[in-house]
Amino acid sequence: MTRIHFAADHGGYVLGRALEARAVAAGFDVVWHGADDLDPGDDYPVFAIRVARAVVEEQDAGVDSFGVLVVDEGFAGVVAANKVNGARAVTAASPRAAVATREIIDANVLVFDGIAFEESAWLSVSAFVTASMPHVVDHGRRILQIEEFENAGTVEGWAVQLETEQIAVQHG
Repeated sequence: MTRIHFAADHGGYVLGRALEARAVAAGFDVVWHGADDLDPGDDYPVFAIRVARAVVEEQDAGVDSFGVLVVDEGFAGVVAANKVNGARAVTAASPRAAVATREIIDANVLVFDGIAFEESAWLSVSAFVTASMPHVVDHGRRILQIEEFENAGTVEGWAVQLETEQIAVQHG
């Protein structure tokens, strides 16, 4: 079962809780990392880091896990979440964009502005957590280059020596 880690700051609390409730109703395993009550003085980095850490740790352990963060300013949440090694946090303005982030960079945390429309945000969350990354050599190689820089500070390709035959080819 797919697990979704949710959190929100004061600017996204109402939407974050609404998305959490929708995910529960849809049958997802849900974990809330935000405050129990709306706190006008809270800060987004704490929540972004909590969600990103939980997702990365669980994905590393083989759990089908994603994060959803709703903050006053989405771009700020993206920056904070991406400070966690292994997090690939993004914003997406539509379900189609959410799917593309999964297909191209295997994004694992989806971030919304607190003023996003609930229905549109939910459709994007649903699309995000049900999409998968196709087996494409170029996408995999680029993700590994990002991880190489994240871990070693280089982009020399030492982590990537893939041949086309090593990747399952999808036929349309």
